[in-house]
Amino acid sequence: MHKASGKKLIPLSESILSQDWQNIGLIATDMDGTLTVDGKFTSQLLQHLEHLATQEIKVLIVTGRSAGWVSGLSNLMPIAGAIAENGGLFYLSSKEKPNVIHPIKNISIHRQQLEDIFAQLKAKFPQIKESADNSFRITDWTFDLANFTIQELKIMDSLCQQMGWGFTYSSVQCHIKPLKQDKAPALMQVLQTYFPDISVENTVAIGDSPNDASLFDTAYFPVSVGVANILQYSHQIHHQPTFVTSATEGEGFCELATLILQENEKRKKSP
Repeated sequence: MHKASGKKLIPLSESILSQDWQNIGLIATDMDGTLTVDGKFTSQLLQHLEHLATQEIKVLIVTGRSAGWVSGLSNLMPIAGAIAENGGLFYLSSKEKPNVIHPIKNISIHRQQLEDIFAQLKAKFPQIKESADNSFRITDWTFDLANFTIQELKIMDSLCQQMGWGFTYSSVQCHIKPLKQDKAPALMQVLQTYFPDISVENTVAIGDSPNDASLFDTAYFPVSVGVANILQYSHQIHHQPTFVTSATEGEGFCELATLILQENEKRKKSP
């Protein structure tokens, strides 16, 4: 794991002084802890997603959740698409078949390799438990986020690296994954392939936990936002978001959506 940045987060309420929100064309958002409230979608969230769609502001979910989960969500929600498994696959909302972002030659062998890595971690940490959605996964392997210490998570990361695999964790799960599989590079590839008219300058990324760190990297996206619950991880992530909302979880996302919608209306009314 990397050393956390000492960057000071700017409240989203003050961002209007330094950031032009009128030309945002796409919001790339984490799901758990960013769109959800206590693990659930709210009516307020769905209303904001519908309003964004009406204003032709695209929303892409970029989540660590499984292919099985994301396949359904990408077709049921008013969004443009969704990236699953921390950058493993992309589901365009109009299509059921996913695009595997980093092609896997043999899925069966790949799954067996992931299971072997998990077994080696479990030998050192017997308390780890395979996630319930693991059977719906293709590119990565997950186990539930228990009461691990930062030191234990660093050891897991180091062990995976030594065995040639990547490791990350969110507010709900730990992930064993291919080394190059990460949210920001996958999102960049998706934008270039499916949304070539939207630049990184017209994109804002929002998240809440360590597996969103690459989305906060200004080398990929100049502007990013953390919902307020990101503050509990401020000393654990190596890239900090540009701005932070006053509200937590899905209410924080709605805070950002409201700001963008208001600024978009101002742009339309200006001569």
